[in-house]
Amino acid sequence: MALFVEVQSVEKGCKVVLNMDEVVEVAPMSTGGCHLFLSDGRIYKVKDNYPLFQQFAMQTVSSDDIANQVKKLKGKVVDLEIPKL
Repeated sequence: MALFVEVQSVEKGCKVVLNMDEVVEVAPMSTGGCHLFLSDGRIYKVKDNYPLFQQFAMQTVSSDDIANQVKKLKGKVVDLEIPKL
């Protein structure tokens, strides 16, 4: 099931409904609003702020979270032999 959200498009100057399944990245801008990067390479600039999109994240991950996961993996990595064809 697709997830749609209404956003205020800067380029179009009106509200548009966007399919969030097509969004691959949301980047907040220092001037306010966000850039939405779509899977087909298009970029939308919207007036809506980052927290609107952050609510759709299943879990936010910080660099500290990633570092902790890497530490847990050390010692658990197994070298696999790749068969030759």
